[in-house]
Amino acid sequence: MTLVSVAASRNNPPTAAAPAPKISVVLATFQRAATLVRTLACLAAQDLPASQFEVIVVDDGSSDDTAGVVARAMRGMPCTMRYLRHANRGPGYTQNRGIEAANAPLVLLLADDIFLAPQALRAHLEHHLTHVQDEVVVMGKILQSPDLDQSVFLRRWDPFRFVEVDDLDELPTCRFGAPNVSAKRAFLMRHGMFLEHRGRGGAAAFEDIELAYRLRSHGMRLHYAKAALGWHHHVFTLDQAEARWRERGLNFGEFRRHAPHPELSVYYHVLNRETVREYVAVLRGPNPFRGAERSVAWHFVRHAIRMVALNRASARWLWRPLFDGAERRPWLAALVTPAMYRAYLYHHFLRGIGEAKRRFAAES
Repeated sequence: MTLVSVAASRNNPPTAAAPAPKISVVLATFQRAATLVRTLACLAAQDLPASQFEVIVVDDGSSDDTAGVVARAMRGMPCTMRYLRHANRGPGYTQNRGIEAANAPLVLLLADDIFLAPQALRAHLEHHLTHVQDEVVVMGKILQSPDLDQSVFLRRWDPFRFVEVDDLDELPTCRFGAPNVSAKRAFLMRHGMFLEHRGRGGAAAFEDIELAYRLRSHGMRLHYAKAALGWHHHVFTLDQAEARWRERGLNFGEFRRHAPHPELSVYYHVLNRETVREYVAVLRGPNPFRGAERSVAWHFVRHAIRMVALNRASARWLWRPLFDGAERRPWLAALVTPAMYRAYLYHHFLRGIGEAKRRFAAES
């Protein structure tokens, strides 16, 4: 890893006597220079006093203008800001280098496509000051950016679905995600941080969920701070989403070897001959699922309906033409729902799982 730059605002340069920050923002980034401009601007606009936080941008070998974006942002950033860069190694390696470099006892892991609301960083810090136990981790709320109006897909799609848990103060482990989550740095360092290997099927290797379940084995409690709000702004196409979900499927078997927790089969809706016993064991005992998802029968019925309604033929000849048509015809756009996109992308996730069984059989 190369330490490319260490800087602060020209109006408030760091000194040897400057107090240590209370929270370090670790912002891992790769090939998102255009989005990073606004991500950093939102950090500069935080209402937390500048002396209480620092920003560490860790660049995973981007070939775009990421370095230039960071250099320009440094001139207006009110707090200390550092830029680290290394050759492309993947998200786990990148997050870990930022955590190691952090000077504060608290670390906020922030994705490069999350625009924090002005009070968000303060909300993270205040929650930890109220809940000082090492094992308390704080998940901030994430909503889709209202500026994502480039397509019907982006206007409808909601990958995080926090509306489903807005009545909770503490979240199940499966809701952990690195885009907007804070923790005590010592707790992360003590329990291994992120796995650093690349997924065998691509970058989407579930490294954040694997870490979450490992931290849970050491007592982690995942608190939910709604005021720590971030807007997710990732402009991508349905084709790119399909590829991403297929990649997750390719990596799912490898991920489960690192995180052999039965409830993960239920959470990711992977119901097959190998996982039936996990479903029964999890859903007949105490579990984090809610409503109809607590019923074994409901999972079987939903799985059967999905297999009939969304298979390889219907995905190609029915669902994809429907979604493409919705981009051109308002009356079709009015028919599509987030649940339709979710089911369609889930189909590609399952295809990835099936493909992985054939491609990586010798490794299993």
